[in-house]
Amino acid sequence: MEAAGVVMVGAGIAGLTAALAAAETDDVCVLAGGGPEASSSSRAQGGLAAAVGEGDDPHLHAEDTLRAGAGLCDAERVRQLAAAAPSVVEWLAQLGVPFDRDPSGRLALGREGGHARARIVHAGGDATGRFITEALWQAALRHPRIEIRQEHCVGIARDASGRAVGAWTWDGARHRLVGARRAVGLATGGVGALFGRTSNPPSAVGAGVALAYHAGATLANLEFVQFHPTLWLGRDGDAMLVSEALRGAGAVLVTELGAPLFADPADNLRTRDVIALAIARAEADGHRVFLDATKVPEVAARFPSIAARLRRAGLDLASQPIPVTPGAHFLMGGIEADLAGRTSVPGLFALGETACTGVHGANRLASNSLLECVVMGRRFSEAVGHEPCARTHTAEDPEWLLRPEQDEAVLSELAPLMWSSVGIVRDAPGLRAALAELEQMAERYPGSGAVLAASLIARSALWRRESRGSHVRRDAPAPNPAYARPSRIGKAHSAFTSVAITT
Repeated sequence: MEAAGVVMVGAGIAGLTAALAAAETDDVCVLAGGGPEASSSSRAQGGLAAAVGEGDDPHLHAEDTLRAGAGLCDAERVRQLAAAAPSVVEWLAQLGVPFDRDPSGRLALGREGGHARARIVHAGGDATGRFITEALWQAALRHPRIEIRQEHCVGIARDASGRAVGAWTWDGARHRLVGARRAVGLATGGVGALFGRTSNPPSAVGAGVALAYHAGATLANLEFVQFHPTLWLGRDGDAMLVSEALRGAGAVLVTELGAPLFADPADNLRTRDVIALAIARAEADGHRVFLDATKVPEVAARFPSIAARLRRAGLDLASQPIPVTPGAHFLMGGIEADLAGRTSVPGLFALGETACTGVHGANRLASNSLLECVVMGRRFSEAVGHEPCARTHTAEDPEWLLRPEQDEAVLSELAPLMWSSVGIVRDAPGLRAALAELEQMAERYPGSGAVLAASLIARSALWRRESRGSHVRRDAPAPNPAYARPSRIGKAHSAFTSVAITT
């Protein structure tokens, strides 16, 4: 058995930040899977939220975050996240991330939905995630204590006590066990690809959720999937996120008739759950929705990646409205963890989108995700330093291993079901019907993490009999104070908090 001090699964911003931090004191093996370009991090356009502007304050950033979270945020963790943001920007700049600046050399700050102030730092206009990921990736490649493998994690190895002691991997030809003397970290991203229409890469099928579930970890708030309001769908079926920063710069949503979607232009900068639902309802009434950025000054220069992609499709962002539609974007729930990534399983950590820390509540505030990735990654190393080392325990034989080929085979069948029954608007009959189909899929694809993650999301959505944040139930259209708490589920129990469920 090969071994490292830390085994990190994932090569997005959370995984790479954690690997770099942990490598200051121990050797790290990064299981990079498809590499950083396959991560959601590299696709992030808008930027990173931080109260670094004149007159802004982390307290105000925290207030906006709590407001967006619709009563389900962990307030203390939100305050810690917002307080850490300015130092995160400074650290990334020192690492070489070329944040955009104004002519005087100060950070250029954008505004996005739910933020009362302009506090979004960005790089390359609309390519922030790519620039941050690349800087971290190059630093990891240079680090003498970091080994990077293009292998996929297919199981969490545990000892007889249940402690995580390594990862089972698959390189396309054989399985192997990579031991972890201190910790295993999961930074595997979200679940957007389960819904078909998504801003996420095809690999975002909830692998971390499935791996952690089979390792015995507690999962939380899986029903809260954020649907980004503005995706552009190409003729080839490819989806591109059209950054919320465009609306922050003055773009507005209109129907095919040119009528404003919102009577008050300020409503174009409401939180994502509100905007996505408004567009979905307009579409249900037979309308098409467009983003009109024709009055945004120098829009093509300010958003070069978006403008170039649209230009290749024959569309001009500066002179014509662009058709947009909602798509699955971000998972607020995930593996329950603190801000250092500790989960309910000793030795197992979860970071970034695959973790549920409570900072996003029922609806993520724009551009808080990249911030959370870096904050968690930097805190991870201190937490790992307190983990026991030099274990002599032997890994038990795996009870279950993920089979990536089954995820690929089932996705074309799974995605339409999730979009239609577990999408933006849900109800009990649709969720129960979806669970029945998912149970049949699980019998045919027992090694599919995608089917398992989809089932857990649907079960969570069925349990939460209210509408709150990104979770909308047509049969329970208002928030219910009885559900003002996280949902929790794990392999060892079949109850959400104190309410038993049936499947």
